[in-house]
Amino acid sequence: MAVTTAEGSTAMTKSSSVFRQALDGRWARAGWVTIALIIVVLCAAAFLPRASNGRSASALLTLVLVALCVAIALHLRFLLRARLAHGETARVLDAAEREFESIFDSVPDAIVILGDQGICLEANPAALALFGTAREALIGHAIKKFYSTARSSANAQDPFLGRNSGHGEIEITRRSGQTLVVEYTVDANYLPGRHVAILRDISLRREAEATLRESDERYRQMADNIQEVYWMIDAGTKHVVSINPAYETMTGRSLETLRANPISYQELFHPEDRARVLTRLEEAGKAGQINEEFRIIRPDRAVRWVSVHGSPVRDAAGVVRHLVGTVQDITARKSAEEQMARNLALAESASAEADAFRKTTLALTQNLCMDYVLDTLLQSLLKLVPCESARVLLVETDTHLSLAREMRQPEASRRVPKCPATIDASDNRFLMQVLATKIPVLIPDTATQPEWQNFKGYSQMRSWLCVPLIASQRVLGLLSLVDTRAQAFSQEHLRLAKSLAIPAAVAIQNARLYERAEIYAAELEQRLGDLEQSQNALRQAEESRELSEEKFTTIFRSSPIAFSITTVDEGRFIDVSEAFERRYGYTRRELLGRTVFDIGIWDDPRERKQMLEEIRKHGRVRNRITPFRKRSGEIIDTFYSAEIISIEGRDCVLAVSEDLPGRAEFPARFARKAVP
Repeated sequence: MAVTTAEGSTAMTKSSSVFRQALDGRWARAGWVTIALIIVVLCAAAFLPRASNGRSASALLTLVLVALCVAIALHLRFLLRARLAHGETARVLDAAEREFESIFDSVPDAIVILGDQGICLEANPAALALFGTAREALIGHAIKKFYSTARSSANAQDPFLGRNSGHGEIEITRRSGQTLVVEYTVDANYLPGRHVAILRDISLRREAEATLRESDERYRQMADNIQEVYWMIDAGTKHVVSINPAYETMTGRSLETLRANPISYQELFHPEDRARVLTRLEEAGKAGQINEEFRIIRPDRAVRWVSVHGSPVRDAAGVVRHLVGTVQDITARKSAEEQMARNLALAESASAEADAFRKTTLALTQNLCMDYVLDTLLQSLLKLVPCESARVLLVETDTHLSLAREMRQPEASRRVPKCPATIDASDNRFLMQVLATKIPVLIPDTATQPEWQNFKGYSQMRSWLCVPLIASQRVLGLLSLVDTRAQAFSQEHLRLAKSLAIPAAVAIQNARLYERAEIYAAELEQRLGDLEQSQNALRQAEESRELSEEKFTTIFRSSPIAFSITTVDEGRFIDVSEAFERRYGYTRRELLGRTVFDIGIWDDPRERKQMLEEIRKHGRVRNRITPFRKRSGEIIDTFYSAEIISIEGRDCVLAVSEDLPGRAEFPARFARKAVP
């Protein structure tokens, strides 16, 4: 503001001075003209003839006097004007000097006046503050003592001793020893032998620049070595503005491809995710936010999952100009999540399967009524193996089957045709195959079977799964599952049906025995009472696991069939049922903790080894005719079935012993051989 005022005052002074000079010039010319006229008149009077009369001389004398008076008046006026002009000039110079001193003293930049030898002739307060010294220590001293030219090259010229104006940077050392970087401008010879230097402290700026360079370097090193991709794109064009080298590692593409085509990154998007990601990216250009997880396809065709997070960069008007963010490779996390989901599904499936088997097994042992057994069996089967219809076909004679029970899904009642009440298996290749081989059959698509259309009651079915119900080496019936959809059943469904068929066959056999064996009516009545008690106990098992185990043990021990649990490696007894105690003459207390070899229950111990090998090979042994020795020493032939179970982390053998029916039903060629 002071500079502006000084400039205006100087302009007004110059304008007034020019006007006065012009006016004074006119008066001076008028005075010179008057004096010239007086001289001419005097010359004329001197040289005119004496004949002139006295009147002419008087007139000339009067004219001369008038001219002299005018000349004197003009001279006096000129002297007065000159005095006034001098006074005004002095005032202007004084004002200009005060303005200069004000600017010189208050300007924030350091100003020093130097002589030819670099001696400081004058310095403003900013210069004293810059050098950190008192006025008397700077004025009259060489400025060179505050800086060292040795830091520059050997040929470098002292900037303050030169005869040319210049601009540059130099380091100075304050009196306190602190080193500063200053920017200087030198105007040489603004007066002969006088040079003015203006200096500005740029140390903080240099430190800020150094800090910024260091920060940029750290950011560059971090960006170059970090695994995440840091990016910046234009919010409008979606062109990549900046990206770190991690892009090459993550995508398998070079940064040159982005420089050649700034939107080539969009070619990486998986076709199934491309539309969604591009839509989100377009929305982010307006909203300024993007948080997406999607797949990319690398040039080697590898599919990777990435997570993109972006934020806006707005201008002063609040408009989103750029988007910045990161890209993380989350393939490992996605794989872990998918594996976790699969494991969870498997765990839930296994839990549901175990729960269904537990409930089914308990239900099948709780009630020996055939209707109850069949209903429970089919309900459990439909839960484990989803299908439109599940049927139980019981064997009446060698080739004749009867429909004992059928259960359908509600929505499939109209699509599934009615099954015949009786079926002659001799006319059906598929049923005869199951009855003869005792091997389950799975037909994913019946359209591939030429003879399927002749299968009465099944011709419209597209998927068929059939599992034999085998107990005591006999086929008691068939579990038949059908569906009007092709590929409705899998090997896993077959496995579940086979697993459920084992307790189902035993339950059906027990139900038949219950219906036919009147000789055991009293005992069975007692067992039914026990089973009813067990049912009440098992109903409370949901609230207490320990109580459930105790009740299950009660059922195990009170079963009419001889059960035993022994360890696989040692053959040490873990538990036996009461029926086992009655059958072999041992008490439970005598057997627990002892091995089968200690009591010699196996007539031929090698058969146990063969039995274990068969279990490990086939998963179980069913209805193997095996001689066992009772406590009395009597050898009895027994139907022996077993499989390996796990109890508290130990592999154990769960075995079932049953009496053989009459010898007439089993020819000698089957003796002591495992029935397939």
